[in-house]
Amino acid sequence: QFQSELISFIQKANPKTIVVLHGGGGMDMQPWADKVAASLHAWCPGQQGGQALAEILYGKVNPSGKLPITLDKKAQDNPSYASYSNPVPYYFSSANPPVEMTYSEGLYLGYRGYDKKHTKPLYPFGFGLSYTTYEYSDLKLSSNVLAPGATIQASFKVTNTGDKAGFEVAQLYVQPSRPQVDRPEKELKGFTKVYLKPGESKTVTIELDSRSFAYYSPDSVSWNVDPGKFKVLVGKDSENLALDRTVVALYPEQLTTRDSNPLPVPLRKAVQVKAEQAY
Repeated sequence: QFQSELISFIQKANPKTIVVLHGGGGMDMQPWADKVAASLHAWCPGQQGGQALAEILYGKVNPSGKLPITLDKKAQDNPSYASYSNPVPYYFSSANPPVEMTYSEGLYLGYRGYDKKHTKPLYPFGFGLSYTTYEYSDLKLSSNVLAPGATIQASFKVTNTGDKAGFEVAQLYVQPSRPQVDRPEKELKGFTKVYLKPGESKTVTIELDSRSFAYYSPDSVSWNVDPGKFKVLVGKDSENLALDRTVVALYPEQLTTRDSNPLPVPLRKAVQVKAEQAY
């Protein structure tokens, strides 16, 4: 509260104030986020953090990071808010015994929970600005049908539409249509970082396979794909997905131990699985 008040006072004195956040998680930015000139989340940058920040703030380095979390407008919007006792003690003693909390959000952690609640965050998962801008176009799939054991190449074009070179982190999500089980609205299934000069365009490819469309079933103790339609969504963050295509899974599929591994396909092929586990 006091830090937010301090930021507000400084911003009134100098509208060009830039706020640099240090910490291992999200912070309450709602009171001042739209008032300051810019904000930069430095996380825990280490002993060279000062040098890195100076190079970013003075334009020597074009920032390209994307949020690995969602920043909400208020604490009550957070999917895990109901799991926390109120208040949580700052220290434990005989008067303040440890508090047990159950993370009741389950599958709906982070951006998945905001999707379920239809709550618009302050800054979505995957969000991040730079000193240039990017456009996405021409999403193409190598196949619109998901066959068991096969892969699908999702290719699309990213263009630097600004006047500075930079890196963009493009993200791909999969959205099931009319799922037969309780599933998140969409899930991140791939991302890639591409360097682009001003005006340059590059085609990037993200590979998908059955694991990208599967869910875990406690009943069968396996990852399964149900027949149906899925949307492949591509864009700059979880709330700004400009491109989409449809994939159809024609047959049910129960994945093997190896294929259930969340590693990227090229790395997964190198995983050694015992014969009795390769069901």
